[in-house]
Amino acid sequence: MIDVTGVDLVKFAQKVYELSAPQGLGVMHFTPRPLTDEDAKSMISSTKYPLDMDYVSGRACKMTVIKRNDKLEIGDSWYDHTDSQFKELLDTFGIAAPSLRLHNRCCNCADCR
Repeated sequence: MIDVTGVDLVKFAQKVYELSAPQGLGVMHFTPRPLTDEDAKSMISSTKYPLDMDYVSGRACKMTVIKRNDKLEIGDSWYDHTDSQFKELLDTFGIAAPSLRLHNRCCNCADCR
């Protein structure tokens, strides 16, 4: 798990959205506009899962933030995203990326399709 405690979840959700592409039936719901602050705020809750993004406006975001005690954490890989996308997400918030391979088992890049 990767500690994301202290990260602005609104900005985090917006970056997740920006790096995610429409896929599957999500293409029918795709909107090319950026995720607004209001939309991102509406996704944040005070539950065990403060941010849980599956498909948002057709984009396969596939990101969950988990609250454990006083920490916020995400998994050490990003489903349906390349490791370079995951690294870009983490770099945006100054979070050290775990050792990443060029592609992970859930990679959806053109080379792995």
